[in-house]
Amino acid sequence: MRRIAWIAIAGMIAVAPALYAEDAPDEAPHLVVTADFNRDGIADLAQVSEGKGSGPRVLTVLLGRPGGGFFSGGVELALKSDPKSLVAGDFNGDGIPDLLVGDEDGVVTEFLGDGTGKLVSAGEIAHLRSVSAIAVADFNHDGALDLAVSDSQDSVVTVLLGNRNGSFRTVWSFPLPTRGKFFRVFTADFNGDGLPDLAVTNDEDGSFQVMLNNGNGTFTYAPQLSRLVDPNAHCAT
Repeated sequence: MRRIAWIAIAGMIAVAPALYAEDAPDEAPHLVVTADFNRDGIADLAQVSEGKGSGPRVLTVLLGRPGGGFFSGGVELALKSDPKSLVAGDFNGDGIPDLLVGDEDGVVTEFLGDGTGKLVSAGEIAHLRSVSAIAVADFNHDGALDLAVSDSQDSVVTVLLGNRNGSFRTVWSFPLPTRGKFFRVFTADFNGDGLPDLAVTNDEDGSFQVMLNNGNGTFTYAPQLSRLVDPNAHCAT
């Protein structure tokens, strides 16, 4: 089974093939997120899955039915590179869920929702060396969603603050615990201060590093909340 972008939705992969009825794919989707893309109060799905034959990966939206089940939302967009992360959120402040796709070449592409389940490409909003994972939260408490992007090629996590119009600005970055390894990044309030913090994790050795939010788009390493296989590994802050 392939890696999933969000821990919170990992359990949905087991039921994803049943959503397709007659033309179910042989494999579960590579990346899946959930949001109410057509604003009918029912959860929908967006997924990145294999294209036909040797074609590019495809981004699709499945709209939820009352009482369960899904149907095609009419969105099927070919993606240019190999996607590594898919996240949903209202990035331009219009109250409609949008999507970000991060690929192995470091490009983060934005797709804006129109409220009916359709998506419109807004182009590239960031270009790093690579994208391993993206975490989304309001890190600086200004009402706009921000991003933390794990970049395994540069061995850093880059924080981008949202401008409420679908654009982002880079404000800070910190090094990953180990260079050249694939690290994911997740967000939650780990110390109960009301601010979203970051956890950087590695699948290979089970290590994780917690970075506590300073409230301005920067973070401080919390060794007491972290578990690193290399005791000398740390992040400069």
